[in-house]
Amino acid sequence: MESRRHPGASPAVGAPPGFTLLEMVVVLVLIGILLAASPMALDALVAERELDSEVSRIGTTLEFLHTQAILDRTDYAIHYDTEGRRWAMQAPEEIEQPSREAGGPPMTALVLDKEISLDELDWHKLPSGLKLEIYEGVQRKESGSYRVILRANGTVDPHALVVESNNISSLDEIDRVRTIKVNFPGFVSSAPGKVLSEYKKSETELGR
Repeated sequence: MESRRHPGASPAVGAPPGFTLLEMVVVLVLIGILLAASPMALDALVAERELDSEVSRIGTTLEFLHTQAILDRTDYAIHYDTEGRRWAMQAPEEIEQPSREAGGPPMTALVLDKEISLDELDWHKLPSGLKLEIYEGVQRKESGSYRVILRANGTVDPHALVVESNNISSLDEIDRVRTIKVNFPGFVSSAPGKVLSEYKKSETELGR
């Protein structure tokens, strides 16, 4: 026989309860907050990746120039323009030189042009919102253009580059600042935040 429930009877035991109007409003408000926060979180993530990518690019370039200077037995250079927010690498050029023997054929040698015009360099512009500072020890150098020579003997003058992102709103330097340190004789490292106190290799880095 078919069983029927009286219209006034309570719901059957085990039936799923429905949402109240208040619960639905709370859920909609939470969804709205999440949707509003998502673009800001995404922008912060993109800005952080952009900062780390640029720091990695500069560090890799320094390591490459250091290695090439040793292999080619000639000087290389990297230029920094803090005011123009850009940097550029400079490779030596082949120069014809007279033979060391009388009557012998001319020779070619790789020579770094130390009088090169800044306009001749292939500059890499920093992404929008990033700025570059140069330090010697803990002393920040004035805004301008600087050239650092990576010498054929594998040495380079120690210095630090501080790259900061204005696209990251965090007040913590670890989030929006990165430091690239070039230690003597040419060890390159990077760290979050502004780290300027140590310019020498540790015993571990020296392999001792």
